[in-house]
Amino acid sequence: MRRLGTLLVVLVLLVGAAYGIYWYKVKTSIDDLVEAAAPFAQVSYGAIYAHPDGTVGVNKLEVTPSGSYEPITVDAVRVRPGSPMYWLTGGDEPPETLNVHFQRLEQGLNSGVLKAMQQQIDLQREANPLHVSPTALACGDVRHLDVNALRGMGYRSLETDLNLHYSGDQQTRKLEFSILADIDGLAELKFDMRFSADPDQLRNPMQATGTARLEKFELNYTDKGYNSRLAVFCARESGVTAPEYRAEHFRLYRAWLDSNGIEIPDSWFQAYQDLQGKGGRLTVSLNPIGGFGAGEMMMAQDPVYLIEKVNPAVEVNGKQLPLDGVDWLALMTQISQAGNAAAIARENGASETVEEPGSDVETTDTESVAESAETPAEAAPAAVASRSSRRQQPEAKGFKLTPKEQLGDHLGAQVRIFTYFGRDVSGQLVSVDSDGIRVSQRLAQGKAEYPLEFSRIEQVEVYR
Repeated sequence: MRRLGTLLVVLVLLVGAAYGIYWYKVKTSIDDLVEAAAPFAQVSYGAIYAHPDGTVGVNKLEVTPSGSYEPITVDAVRVRPGSPMYWLTGGDEPPETLNVHFQRLEQGLNSGVLKAMQQQIDLQREANPLHVSPTALACGDVRHLDVNALRGMGYRSLETDLNLHYSGDQQTRKLEFSILADIDGLAELKFDMRFSADPDQLRNPMQATGTARLEKFELNYTDKGYNSRLAVFCARESGVTAPEYRAEHFRLYRAWLDSNGIEIPDSWFQAYQDLQGKGGRLTVSLNPIGGFGAGEMMMAQDPVYLIEKVNPAVEVNGKQLPLDGVDWLALMTQISQAGNAAAIARENGASETVEEPGSDVETTDTESVAESAETPAEAAPAAVASRSSRRQQPEAKGFKLTPKEQLGDHLGAQVRIFTYFGRDVSGQLVSVDSDGIRVSQRLAQGKAEYPLEFSRIEQVEVYR
């Protein structure tokens, strides 16, 4: 009996020692990762998680990228290979399966990643300050559905449960990857990919990308709150109800398609409308005939060949869109040549009643004088009456159409110039001569002056 007790004690000590080595190796690996990331981000974590089944991870992870003051936080990170012994014996070999789970990954809208994204959008906007995205039509003065628009919809951060899965089969020489991102109150995204490749080649990514062939790709998108918030936000910006906003948006979007000669089947436009509804679902799948690899990518200059090769299929809310017989070259040409939606917004909006700029006209924010699509749909007479009653007041200052020959009377005023070639400029009118005008525009880096010939100007609006 004493020997049995001694044996049990020895076994417990051995198991405890093995677990201690296992836990220490996990902690060492995590600390090495934190140290390697130090030049790029400050990383901290709470408790170490090391389960006997091979699942390892950390709790309360915080990652603050260099130059950012708001960290990305994760409640828990869990990594599990196919075998519990992988961490002790796997070495550099890729595991047969690997699951990674991020529980409640949160980044505020002021995080470095999203701020950098918004800054890029702002720089593009400076190049064409009156550009209107077709997706933002009928959304009041909003011209882009960007990070700032997300704030207007009530989002303060993006909270995501993220699952990553990998599996490799040596016998069938197949690799499978899947990503599932559930963004709280916004949407769910799922990616599934299958490649024909040797799993051992993952040790050499260049070799893997050179020989792997895509056999299947599928993207699934499901709305989980974004569509409803967008409708409420844009309805508020336009002074109408959510159904009235949707009706007007679809009307203006159709007008944008028609004005640019973009011809799509009625079923496609109906699918676009269906996708904007609560819980809208989109599935895009690629099933390349014979696989798709580096050789096919050499044909990137022939987009029609690439589209036909990947054999696409699209479903919206479970209904498959007809893709047979589509003239892809003509469609892509129409889309590439399509102008922005500023003209549609201008023709259907009420630009005469914008807020008055501050006393320093040079600091006028071009965002606040954007063209808008405030006119409601023809199917929304109640909205027309409602807004008409709100506007029964003395005429306010605003941007008003002005003949080009009268611009000499408005030196120093804020103007909006719309050109025949799609280049829209807003700023301060600084000079006028027989050939054209010069407009000073305030940019993030300072100021820039644009010369514009009268022959290129389609329309002028002066703030007065």
